Amino acid sequence: MTTVRPTNLHRVYLQSLLSRRAMPEEVALELYKRAIAACRKIDDDFRPTHQPDHNGFVAFTGDLTTILEDVGMDVRRSREETKSGKGWLALVNTDPTEAMVQGSDYTPLEIDYYRQVVSGIIASYPANSIGSNNALRLTGELQGAMTKTVADGLLKSFVSRGWLARSRRGRYSLAPRAVMELESWLKQEFDDYVQTCKRCDKIVLAGVVCGNEDCDAHLHPYCHATILRAQNPRCPACQTSFTTHPPREVGEKAVSRAEDDYIGGNRKRKRPRGTGESGGGADELESEEGEGEGTDGEEGEGEEETRGESSGSLEQVGNGPATWTVARARSRRPTVVPDSMPAQDEDQDEEDDAPRTRRRR
Repeated sequence: MTTVRPTNLHRVYLQSLLSRRAMPEEVALELYKRAIAACRKIDDDFRPTHQPDHNGFVAFTGDLTTILEDVGMDVRRSREETKSGKGWLALVNTDPTEAMVQGSDYTPLEIDYYRQVVSGIIASYPANSIGSNNALRLTGELQGAMTKTVADGLLKSFVSRGWLARSRRGRYSLAPRAVMELESWLKQEFDDYVQTCKRCDKIVLAGVVCGNEDCDAHLHPYCHATILRAQNPRCPACQTSFTTHPPREVGEKAVSRAEDDYIGGNRKRKRPRGTGESGGGADELESEEGEGEGTDGEEGEGEEETRGESSGSLEQVGNGPATWTVARARSRRPTVVPDSMPAQDEDQDEEDDAPRTRRRR
């Protein structure tokens, strides 16, 4: 295995990553160039091991991955699920089961709420997103008490830190950072729901699915756009013509605005593995009883009590990364992290409110 000796450039850049955790690749490249300039300013003899351009930056982040391997972290790349497919870079925890625990100031109850939101997003297929009111209703699934006012503040916090994305129409979905950091866990826990792209083999939460009812091929918007540039665009799996059989939408565009905050009585859905007290399998059914619309009546109750619960911060009890544990501390709400949020609805067409046929799983 190749050994990389850390330099001041690596250290300076890692500080930028630690402060932001996730950012567009164009921002990450600019920070790389500025880190080189800073090192040169304090050391006239400094020479970077890689050039200050995109190719050099890609090689440099490969060095960072090697350096961080021993501490259970990685630098990963992904793309926004839009037609342009803007690149993103993120510093992620390579242990998905601890991704929201290690280094977090969220309380166990707040982390449980995030997991409930993720479960709701993934199980909403083909929408792969949930309306704001439905996200707030998930407080009823928690083992502890949480008011909707507190939950609303948490949702904003998750967005600011890059764990969730919120669209203009108020639906929550997984942000690029969450997909990169939780990819293995999502595939393991939600294998009945999570789909991968037939062109690039990455998770698809927003995009299209083949128009052939017998085909389950999913594509990212940017992968679909690439195929459409061909003379006779076809599904890469079944070869169905995209011209005569247009693909169906997956993601927020798959549902009308009328469904954003609707919960029907006695609706059934599969329960993802690892949820609920029984820990039932993916085929276990649960009933989603309709609750009253709106969020009034609970706001403010118990808010200070919930905010006063213990939260996680890191405390070292020995040598090495495996000895870091979560210490008890007071909950703190964050400010917005620069560049942690994806561009909103970059290629969102003008939406009509006509209901669309939902694909059953």
